[in-house]
Amino acid sequence: MAQSITPDIPRVRAILDQLGVRNVEYEDPADYVPSAITNALGRKKLVAFKAALLKADLITDGPVDISRELFDSLAVLHSFVVPAHLPVDARVAARLLLLATDLVCRIDAGSRHGTGLLVTPTLVATTAHTVSDFVDATGPGLPAPRDGSTSRIHVTFGDMTDLLDDKEQPIPLTPKTVALAASWLALYSPPTDEELEGDGFVLDSVADIGEDGPWDLALLRLAEAHPFQPRPPCGVLPRNPFQIHVLHHPGDPRGRVLQLQWSVGTVDRPLGDPPVRLLHSANTSHGSSGAPVFDAQFRVVGLHQAGLEQRRRPAGGAAAFNRAVPVAPWSSKLESLELPETAPNVPTVEKLDDRGNPVIRTVIGRLGTVERIWRGCSSDASAPERLIVVAGEPGLGLRFTHHLVHTLVTRNGAAYAAIDVANCQRDDATSFADKVAGAFAAVTGARPETGLTTRQREVRSRTTPALSETLEAVARTGGAWLVLEGFDSTVARPSAAVVDLVRQLILELPQAPGVRLVLAGWQETLPGEFQPSIEVLGNPTVEDIARTFLPPDPEPWVLAALASKVQDVLGADEPSLRGPCPYPVAERARSKVMADLGPVAQALAERHGGAP
Repeated sequence: MAQSITPDIPRVRAILDQLGVRNVEYEDPADYVPSAITNALGRKKLVAFKAALLKADLITDGPVDISRELFDSLAVLHSFVVPAHLPVDARVAARLLLLATDLVCRIDAGSRHGTGLLVTPTLVATTAHTVSDFVDATGPGLPAPRDGSTSRIHVTFGDMTDLLDDKEQPIPLTPKTVALAASWLALYSPPTDEELEGDGFVLDSVADIGEDGPWDLALLRLAEAHPFQPRPPCGVLPRNPFQIHVLHHPGDPRGRVLQLQWSVGTVDRPLGDPPVRLLHSANTSHGSSGAPVFDAQFRVVGLHQAGLEQRRRPAGGAAAFNRAVPVAPWSSKLESLELPETAPNVPTVEKLDDRGNPVIRTVIGRLGTVERIWRGCSSDASAPERLIVVAGEPGLGLRFTHHLVHTLVTRNGAAYAAIDVANCQRDDATSFADKVAGAFAAVTGARPETGLTTRQREVRSRTTPALSETLEAVARTGGAWLVLEGFDSTVARPSAAVVDLVRQLILELPQAPGVRLVLAGWQETLPGEFQPSIEVLGNPTVEDIARTFLPPDPEPWVLAALASKVQDVLGADEPSLRGPCPYPVAERARSKVMADLGPVAQALAERHGGAP
């Protein structure tokens, strides 16, 4: 029997763990698989073991026909007659289906419509031909969005019906249309010419398609992160036919776009080695392009691409008549593409007033800080980019920094915490580490200082590594941003132990790629490699105030005209912008400009997304 099982030790080991069977210590494949069979038999789980091996495509041609043995032993389960449609745990599969529906969206692009899949909090994957009318791919550079295209492509989540607990009939849910970023095209790989030929399209042809594509793929960048429960891609595709599920927005015969539909089918065979297209039999229609194709565990296998017209489909309906683009060749690019290269505009932030009520504050200046935070959001940010040290005179917005960090990073699913170290005068390293972990609803596991070595050595060898590991664990959900402010307080200073711990956290950053550290008012010297991490704040300018009314990258003459108006309003107060507390002056000037310009300023601010 062992000779009929692929000796893939890591995958067999994972199956034994799932079944609760004691794993095998042997590493030699010749000994491992027979021992695994013996252990499964001893726990009376041999049938379950065989079924799991079959589902994982680990059964090979050998002296024992394991598939037939399994089907004979479970003959009462008629679905096992078709190996591609093996039974799965009902409740688990239903839950995975519900999670998957939240990731699927309808895409309306002019006269075309299609389906998309949220693959990161800010990226939607669909077929390139769905949005091709709005892409300029003729120039010498990379394909780019056409002018005016951002507002003409609509991405809508939740266009579906549901059966609520207190209802007898399904009711439509309220869909949500999300905005695209100004530079919405993150990746564009068009189909081949043959795939665009209509009647000349050959279903099983992969001519002119190699390991680098083309993929008939477009990744659309959203303006803001969307709630995201990741579904992992399927790793190695099974060699035999396997069941799939397609979630899509097809059109009906009258051209009406249907709410989210679910089709079941089979991947008949992959095309190419490694696969560059997949043939499948799930029912689709116009509008299904870009729809996610899931396997039985609702792992993403591919995106539906195209199929044969009804008149050209084979009789009987059993054979594959559709094809999909596998995700494995391009999914590795997602991390580097998730965030746009340029920082988003942050016109306002929400903060609490002295009574704890939320208020909206306009952001005046601080473009440099926003750009630094955005660079730190990147998954491949260097250690110096993941440290932001904000310095400057009192009154220039050191403590405003944490509002900027919170606004930017939480929209991308990162964890965030801010601590005023001026309140940490009596903390030792362990209690401060616990305070930091607690801010992230975590526990460090750091042990109290023993007193057997120097305090600095304890911090370096015990407390800091424990805290760093805790933050790394938090960071697995999208990054962990820790903002520490108050180092410049003239009333209270943090203890020397806290400063030592923060200094060691800086040194740990190269080994903690998920951790981001923001220090407002830090007074200590930084290691040489972290000198680029320092930002020295300056006073806001007349131009900074004028920019609050305008979208990013305004026309120079418009900016100049508004700056002149701001300067007139400031009058004798203009020198105060260069004084120790300039922001109240800047905010009063902005309010006066708003009042003087009336509807014009109001329209500019609303277009910009700012507060009036």
